[in-house]
Amino acid sequence: MKKGLFTLLILVMVFGNVGFAQHKSNLKSNVTANVLKHYGVRDETSLVPQTAAWHTVDGEKYRTTYTYDEYDFYLIEEYTEMDEGDGWNAFYVINYEYDFTGNVLEALAMSTYETGMMENDSRASYTYDGDLLSEVVYQEWEDGAWVNETKEVYTYNGDVSTILYWDWNGTNWTSDELWTYTRTGNTLEVLIQYMQGGAWQNDEKETYTLDFDEHVTEILFELWQNNAWVNFEKVIYHYNDEGCFDSKILQGWMVNSSVWEDDIICRFSYVDGNAVHGEAVKIGEIACDDELEMAYGYNAATKTFYGSEVDMTYVDITSVNENAQANFKVYPMPAENEIQIQTEGFQKAEIYSVTGQKMMESQQNNMNVSQLSSGLYIIKVYDLEGNCATQRFVVK
Repeated sequence: MKKGLFTLLILVMVFGNVGFAQHKSNLKSNVTANVLKHYGVRDETSLVPQTAAWHTVDGEKYRTTYTYDEYDFYLIEEYTEMDEGDGWNAFYVINYEYDFTGNVLEALAMSTYETGMMENDSRASYTYDGDLLSEVVYQEWEDGAWVNETKEVYTYNGDVSTILYWDWNGTNWTSDELWTYTRTGNTLEVLIQYMQGGAWQNDEKETYTLDFDEHVTEILFELWQNNAWVNFEKVIYHYNDEGCFDSKILQGWMVNSSVWEDDIICRFSYVDGNAVHGEAVKIGEIACDDELEMAYGYNAATKTFYGSEVDMTYVDITSVNENAQANFKVYPMPAENEIQIQTEGFQKAEIYSVTGQKMMESQQNNMNVSQLSSGLYIIKVYDLEGNCATQRFVVK
């Protein structure tokens, strides 16, 4: 069930590049996608986003370039530019830092919003319990220092997961919202509650309906009013014969007539299972701003933008075979003063602690390890084609 839950979290939580205000509030979402291993693309496809260009009905234009590291293709930077009629100018950038196993440790966001110069804006710091995300702390840059803003605490219990949101009051953390995810069969329910009077109070509920392939077919939004759940909005998803998400319709609940009424339709165009164009229109073909979910890798991953139209390009990373093993031998074992690396086409080697901290790097196939404390380490060796492999060794 966990796979289905996390697949859905991509759709629930990934809201991408929009205006500055949305950027700050949605930093969480960008990184959540990275925690799920490069937006999930390694599970299904070798394609990752390369560029995105979109605009709003107000004429604001944006474009983002995605940069990946040289060998592992972790997303390391999202660089966004904005054109308000005077050409493209730097607007926003998010840089990601990972541990040795690929978990994101920090997302640092910088913007030009305040001064026109790129400067610190906000950051998210991540901790884990084993392989599971356990806590995220968000901070804002104020008067030359990082200041706490919000915190998320994750718990997992089978098909029920919770996210407890905390606010920083200047001295302490105070509980703010509780999101409870419950998976039952082909539905995922998200209960959103807020703290009042020392108790959790119902606020909103979202119910996701899934098909056999775990695609979202419908999302029902309800509000808690007069001690009862009341219909508010609904989103209906459609898929083409190849299983690609090609449109969605947003409906609003008409209280007086007790019926659902169509409001907005979003359409998507695909090439080889990858969304390359999306557009949002009001019923009657009037352009509007809405969330445009660009699904790629046959819905293995999703990036979401806010605007009228968006165009995506992708890069194929199959040219770098990250699964290829650069066969090598390290000796002596255990090591004491120096290790030798025996391999063909040696390029460089990196030594990490078992917690993922990088300890050493060398372009020589002999490394002096006498300064390392006794214990277990991981060595990562690259060949001239960019293939890499790892193994453990002991320093005595």
